[in-house]
Amino acid sequence: MKSRFSLLSLLLFLAGCAQQLKPGMMLVYSQPLVQVEKDLDANFGEYLNFAVHPTAELDSSSKMNPLIEKQLLFALRNRLELFGYRYVDNIEEADFYLGLYYSNEYKSIYIPPTVSTIPWYVPGQTQTTYMNLYGSTGSHWGTATTTTPGYYIPMTYTTPGRYVGAYYPCISASMFDKSTNRVVWSARAVVSTPENNVSLSGQWLLNYLLVTKEGKPNFPFCSDPRERQDDLKKGVFGCGFLILTLDGNNFYPVITAVWAKSPTNRAGLKVYDIITEIDAQSTLNLPRSKIRAMFDKNTGDGLMLTVNRDSKSLNVSLVAEAEEEAQSKWQKVKCAGSKGKITMTTKQAQELLGNIDRAELFNLIP
Repeated sequence: MKSRFSLLSLLLFLAGCAQQLKPGMMLVYSQPLVQVEKDLDANFGEYLNFAVHPTAELDSSSKMNPLIEKQLLFALRNRLELFGYRYVDNIEEADFYLGLYYSNEYKSIYIPPTVSTIPWYVPGQTQTTYMNLYGSTGSHWGTATTTTPGYYIPMTYTTPGRYVGAYYPCISASMFDKSTNRVVWSARAVVSTPENNVSLSGQWLLNYLLVTKEGKPNFPFCSDPRERQDDLKKGVFGCGFLILTLDGNNFYPVITAVWAKSPTNRAGLKVYDIITEIDAQSTLNLPRSKIRAMFDKNTGDGLMLTVNRDSKSLNVSLVAEAEEEAQSKWQKVKCAGSKGKITMTTKQAQELLGNIDRAELFNLIP
């Protein structure tokens, strides 16, 4: 699973999300508002290693739950690894570090009762009456028909008063230069949603902090992607993944792209399959870098995946193909919700940010 496919997996996954809620999706009432600032004097090309810096436990005045902050920092870490940076535990070894702040305010308004009057149509009626008729020849039975035409009457109804509201999760992230401790990049995003779990809404908003709706990067890519250095072997399987959580507490790799004619495709794996085990080892709460290392195989090596699909557990066996062969064969990628297949070559992968139409990238729910 090569790193040049990693960013593509994220972009096509988000672009293809459409009709129903799947891992990584969220119901929203509006498009998020995003603001990004960069230090014009910063040399982002010098940054390779990063760390995350929790503050909730250290700041007694912080209103953040330290556990939720840790969850969001873990999600942020995985996205930075996707951008090619290498995570380090010791902040002293980092070229830069990131911190974040979140809030999740609930706002509601009262809508008073309303009285409306509409025209109500009463259909016409035809009535037939049986009667005894008398004449010169005697009496006999007959009928008389009376028709009443349709007409409109005013109908009044009252809509009761009610409260309507939404959560307004806000995520703010800052990037600090380690040598100077000055802020060189910062971003904020807020959205309205019925989702009350800020770990889930925050995970969703992180996409906005890093990539614009039009597909342009808000955050600089690593100039020397260290992530590729972990990918030393030449076997590939043909799938992309993101580390996502469905409940805020448990993070798993979720398949976000499946390359046609690849081992993943032939084995029947699908986008949105949740990988719960790799070679009998649990993937729960493992970072992206460790999952990538577990996929790093030589050509012909086998890999056993356990995936969860629609609450059913499936065991799938894969055999890695040669990277060179994959480059010539895997020229189409299938993504959930996409219209047909998106043709690409490996040389086009880095140009995809500017080429793919992502006008509806974050409009996950119609």
